Amino acid sequence: VGVFLWSLGTFLGPQAAVAGLPLLCFSRFLVGLAEGFAPSSVTNVLSRVVPANERARAVAVVWGGMDLGSAVGLLLCGPLIALLGWHSVFYLFGFVGFLWCAAWPRFARRAVPLEGGAGEEEQVASEKETEEVPWGKVLRSVPVWAVTVAHFCYNWGYYTLLAWLPSYFEMSLGIDVAKSSFLTLIPYLAMTCMTPIVGPSADRLVDAGWSTTHIRKLFQGIAFVGAAVALAAAAFFTPATPAAATALSQPILVGLVTLTFLCQSFSRAGLYCNHQDLSPKFSGALLGLSNTAGALPGVIGVSLVGKLLDLTGSWSTALFMPAVAMQIVGLVVYSVFGSSRRRTWG
Repeated sequence: VGVFLWSLGTFLGPQAAVAGLPLLCFSRFLVGLAEGFAPSSVTNVLSRVVPANERARAVAVVWGGMDLGSAVGLLLCGPLIALLGWHSVFYLFGFVGFLWCAAWPRFARRAVPLEGGAGEEEQVASEKETEEVPWGKVLRSVPVWAVTVAHFCYNWGYYTLLAWLPSYFEMSLGIDVAKSSFLTLIPYLAMTCMTPIVGPSADRLVDAGWSTTHIRKLFQGIAFVGAAVALAAAAFFTPATPAAATALSQPILVGLVTLTFLCQSFSRAGLYCNHQDLSPKFSGALLGLSNTAGALPGVIGVSLVGKLLDLTGSWSTALFMPAVAMQIVGLVVYSVFGSSRRRTWG
C-alpha cells in the first residue's frame, strides 16, 4: 500500500503542478505519508522471515538498497531532464513503483517459510500478528526509549548534513556543486559501500557467541564515535571563507564528510536491528515510534542550522558542533540504557 501510494503521488506530480499549488502539495504529502509505512513494514517482514543470526546483514542490505536507489535516482535525473524534460522523472519513478507493486505479491508468498526461516520465537510472534501493541508497556520500557533517543541523535547528524552539505561546499569551500554533482552522491555511495561489510561482520560475532546487546552497542558506538570525531575534525579544518581555504582544504573536508557517512553506516547493525531484538512481534511499531522521533531533526535540526548560521556566520558552530554534541548524547544514552534482550511483552 505504501509503495503504491507514493508511486501514485509521484506519478501524478506533474499534473498536480499544472492544476495548482494545493494539489501539488497534496501529491507531495501523499508521497511523504506513504513513505512512512515503508520502514515499519520492512522491519515487520524481516523479523518474521530472517533468523536472528542473519538479522544485521538483512537490515544492512535493505537500508543499503535505499541508499543505492537514492544514488541511482540522482544519477538518472540529470540525463532524463535533459532528454525528456523534468516531467519524465516523476513518470518513470512512479511507473517503476507500480511495477514493484505488481511483482511484490509473488515474492511475498515466498518470503515467509513454513519452517527453518525465522527462529522459533519469531514464528510464534508471526502467528500472533493480530495482537494489539501494548503501548503502555512499550512506553515504560527503558531500552525502547534508549533506541528512540539514539535514532533522534543519529538522524540529527544525518539529516542536517544531507540538507546543508551542498551549501556548505559552495559557501565555505567555493565549490560549484552544479559542476561537481558527484558530491551530492557522497552520503549514499559511502553507506552503500559499507553494506557488504557491516551486516556480515555483526552476524559473525553473533555466530561466535557474543552477546547481542554488546554487538548492537559496539556497532552503534562506532557509528556515533566515528561520526563525532570526523565532524569535529571537519569543524576544525573548515575555513572561515572560501578565500581562506588552502589547496588541501577541499580533499581533507570531502574526505572527512565521507568518513562520517562510512561510520554512520554501522548503525545498520546497531539501532536499526534493535527493534527486532526487543520485540519480533511488535518490531514494526517500535521502529515507527523511534522513526517518528528520528524524523524531527529533519525539521528542527535543519531549521536550527540555518538560524545558527545567520547568527554566527560559522559553519563549524552551526552545522558540525551541534551534530557532534548529538552523537555524544546518543552514544551515552544508548551505551548506558540500551539492550537487545527480548522484552516479555514482545
